[in-house]
Amino acid sequence: MRREEVDFRKLVVVLGLVLLLSSFGIRTVFAQSGQVGLKPTDDTYADSDSPNYSWGGQEDLLFQNYLLYFNGETVESIVWLKFNLSSIPDGVVVDEATLHLYENGEVFVTPGVMTLFDVSAHSCSNDSWTELTLTYSNMLSYNTTSMDSVTVGTGYEWYNWSVVDAVRDALNGTAKTVTIVLEPSYGFDEPVAFDSKETPVSNLTDYAPELTVHWSSVVPEFPTSLMPPLLVMATTSYLMLCRKKTNLRKKDKKELVSKLKHSFV
Repeated sequence: MRREEVDFRKLVVVLGLVLLLSSFGIRTVFAQSGQVGLKPTDDTYADSDSPNYSWGGQEDLLFQNYLLYFNGETVESIVWLKFNLSSIPDGVVVDEATLHLYENGEVFVTPGVMTLFDVSAHSCSNDSWTELTLTYSNMLSYNTTSMDSVTVGTGYEWYNWSVVDAVRDALNGTAKTVTIVLEPSYGFDEPVAFDSKETPVSNLTDYAPELTVHWSSVVPEFPTSLMPPLLVMATTSYLMLCRKKTNLRKKDKKELVSKLKHSFV
């Protein structure tokens, strides 16, 4: 086989493999880490003591969970937060996502008494709520399995929850929005307040809730814009190879005929 024919065949094989891999959605991984800090688009709390009232737009996010002894009813306040993830690049491999809330000390407990209770973070796949319409009565169902639980006190302090599972699930969907629900454990009979996104910046410090998302790499899709030119190149190369082989056959046939003629002379 001639060298030109071998080269053409190699080119056709390579282009064919590229087209085949792209058609099956094969991706190429580029090491590219990054991080973004996101403020909530909506944050509020749902209070069972005022089941039909919306607390959106307030500067405080309240937690409480206790039992009313005179009637046996449970009073609880559950915090809801929603974040827009559209600024995160497509195809990221998220390795860490952390929710940060600041406890602002606005509590109604006995002075000098430190009360501790647990707050668990949960995911919610329904992002249709808004902070001005959510109430305890119309509160959406959320995942009862906790992603993370943190012991919260009554001091001026930041608290952090790992919510990487919720962020990964949201990025795998189409909405690019994540809802996180914070539920306090039973036993805390007075509300503890965290700053909301409406809290003014103080001394150049922003105490609003924040979701930090870190990714270690990006897996971009195969560029579909390359498909037409690659297909044209593969087709052209194949036709050129076929034409080349046809010309070689004709040339070989002429040489064979010429040799036969000379052999009879």
